[in-house]
Amino acid sequence: MDALKLQQYLQRIHYSGDAETTMETLKKIHQLHPKHIPFENIDPYTGTVPSLSPDDIFNKLITTLRGGYCYEQNLLLSEVLRYLGFSVKLQLGRVVWKRDENSVAAPTHLLLTVDLEGTRYLVDCGFGTVTLTTPILLNEEKAQQTPNGIFKISQNESTYILWTWKQKWLPVYRFRLEHVEPVDLEIANWYLSTHPESNFKKNLVLSKVDENARYTYTDNILNIRSNEGIKESVPIENDLQLFEILENTFGLKDNAIERLKMKPND
Repeated sequence: MDALKLQQYLQRIHYSGDAETTMETLKKIHQLHPKHIPFENIDPYTGTVPSLSPDDIFNKLITTLRGGYCYEQNLLLSEVLRYLGFSVKLQLGRVVWKRDENSVAAPTHLLLTVDLEGTRYLVDCGFGTVTLTTPILLNEEKAQQTPNGIFKISQNESTYILWTWKQKWLPVYRFRLEHVEPVDLEIANWYLSTHPESNFKKNLVLSKVDENARYTYTDNILNIRSNEGIKESVPIENDLQLFEILENTFGLKDNAIERLKMKPND
């Protein structure tokens, strides 16, 4: 990361004003990033292992206006925050979304923790369907309101669990504060993008979130859930409709559509 790349990133997420090492900056970036850089797994879905090189991620998400999944999203975010002077650590989480919080799960989700003025926060722009849109306090078990839903973090000894409220508390992922090596990410990235049973290999997943709603595409359905809890489900019945929502809902360009067309027939 350098000054020019930072400026390009801030333009990509429509950030205006000074970017300093403050909570105001962190909150603003955290809300704008998942609004303007969509979550998408087009590369693994079409048979390509996403590169985790910082330069490749920057080129894909910023220069060519693509999206990405957790490794790409949060590695890019970590580079930006570190350049701005934030203390950032990578962590790996075990996804238990729509399952019991104690379910067996491999550490395949990349999240971040940020230490600021003596307080540690969970920062995560890469979960997709229920990604955070603001930093939340790590060592606080009370419910925390965000711009797009209510979350909390429980702790049992050294294990943390992120929860979200949807008529009841649902677990999202659990994690420990452990050192993460680049090879850990490479292994997890390879598994998620190549294993035949990986959801990101079998299914196309698209997601973004703005001030009004969350937008998620999977299983040929576009779901739009407003911040008031109202849900609209739109069937996507053919490729033309899919390509339309890629552009109009998720802000992806022709390069993403062309990549999607390259998926081999199963």
